[in-house]
Amino acid sequence: MVMTKSSNNRREIEDKLRTLGDYVKIDYLTRCLRENPDFDTRKFILTNLSKLYEIKGMYAEAARNMLAGADINTTYDAKISDFMKSAELFTKANAFADADVAVGKAIASANTKQKAQIKAQQKALYLEQAKALLQKDKRSHALQAYERVVQMELNPVEKENVNKTLVDLYEKLGKVREFYNLKRTM
Repeated sequence: MVMTKSSNNRREIEDKLRTLGDYVKIDYLTRCLRENPDFDTRKFILTNLSKLYEIKGMYAEAARNMLAGADINTTYDAKISDFMKSAELFTKANAFADADVAVGKAIASANTKQKAQIKAQQKALYLEQAKALLQKDKRSHALQAYERVVQMELNPVEKENVNKTLVDLYEKLGKVREFYNLKRTM
């Protein structure tokens, strides 16, 4: 399949996507990105790539595309929304450091009221992921999530619950030093 310069048109790309399977769409969109399309088309391509990767469970790739798309948004609200979607996808990929970067970019684009909402949303994302990982018995990944959560602003009940879970995880994972250090502070 040879692409011509005219295939950079968003409408033509949309028409072409209707005829392709998911993996071929990913390949096609990736090749379209290499042609340096205009901003609107680039945003469209990145958003669609992100959705396709998310459907396929390739969360890190989905998050990277969403992050790239967020950078070229024209409004702060759209940037924040896309940065937080990227953070959600990075969290699902257990890439918490990358999720922190995406949240940081969202906070940098936000006003004071939005910053508090973003931090609360980040805490909810991490807690949700940690609980899902525990249910799947992926303790070491759950531990990473809980260790991130415990560093956030928590109310006393949340802090107690997270610390209890951490103590349990440290014990199950054989992290004796961390277990006793945390047990002593509780």
